[in-house]
Amino acid sequence: MLYYIKKIVAVQDFKVSCLFNTGETRTVDLRPIIEKYSKIQDGLVSRLADTNYFRKVKLDSYGTLSWDNGVDFDPDNLYKMSKTEIESF
Repeated sequence: MLYYIKKIVAVQDFKVSCLFNTGETRTVDLRPIIEKYSKIQDGLVSRLADTNYFRKVKLDSYGTLSWDNGVDFDPDNLYKMSKTEIESF
């Protein structure tokens, strides 16, 4: 199945709760990825370490999370690394 995000439900710290096309609301924790890229100062993903910038996340036309600096993530990977709302808290 190809996964995609239908709606961003909530954004907090480095987590984004999303309604996926499966009907599930799942939370994606991007902190490990952001920390990894912050160590190498890649200039793109590391920019998401700024919580104010991180909160500017948008849903693009492909059904994935994106930011205005061009960073986006494959929605299939986001689904696989996400947890259901019950598991995430």
